[in-house]
Amino acid sequence: MSSPRLSFAGLVVLCAVATFALFAVAVYRDPSVLTTFPPPCVFRKATGIYCPGCGSTRALRALFKGDFFAALRYNPFSVAALFALPAFLVLRRPQFRVVYYRLGVVVCAVVLAFTVLRNLPLPAFDFLRPPTAR
Repeated sequence: MSSPRLSFAGLVVLCAVATFALFAVAVYRDPSVLTTFPPPCVFRKATGIYCPGCGSTRALRALFKGDFFAALRYNPFSVAALFALPAFLVLRRPQFRVVYYRLGVVVCAVVLAFTVLRNLPLPAFDFLRPPTAR
């Protein structure tokens, strides 16, 4: 007897429902979420911890203005991921399938480590947390 597998479409729906639930919790806790820009991180508003994407909007805006170092300061992981995206598109080809899956495992581990380290209350990891919005 095999266990049921979640299809890709099911995974997308599950992520969308989870995102909507986090957004609802964030709006319930602080209704000003709907009127601020850049929009605050829904995950941070709901849980109080930084997600791997916190600061990505400000990092992308800094990149559009040409300020690469400010973008790295807001979210170094998202900037690195943005520049690595073309490599992932090349590795999706069938001849690189094994490398693609192994790289996916490594990326998941890096995202998890980045998330844990940026939430540790140690001064050594302050550079991983985005600066407060001005």
